[in-house]
Amino acid sequence: MEKSITINYVPSNKADTISILLKYNIERAENIQTVTCTVTKSAEVIPLWLHPHKFEIKSMFSNGKYETLFNFENNAKNLDAALFIDEAYAAIMTKEHLKVG
Repeated sequence: MEKSITINYVPSNKADTISILLKYNIERAENIQTVTCTVTKSAEVIPLWLHPHKFEIKSMFSNGKYETLFNFENNAKNLDAALFIDEAYAAIMTKEHLKVG
């Protein structure tokens, strides 16, 4: 089931906080969880640093908590995109009451 969440993020250049609405879906296959997120604003409104506009975060369930798995694509673009993805994942996990290790 697709859900939505607003992420408030302060870019590394210390510009004003940006509120970005994401649609997300959580899928589980055995002990692997995949969170797929899509930015819902139009391309003209999305900050240039926020690329890609759709991304996945995978984690493995172990010892009662989720451990994030490294995803090169989420870290290859730029610092702000990588930090935003990390913040989005943390906010989604908190909203879903899922424990992260």
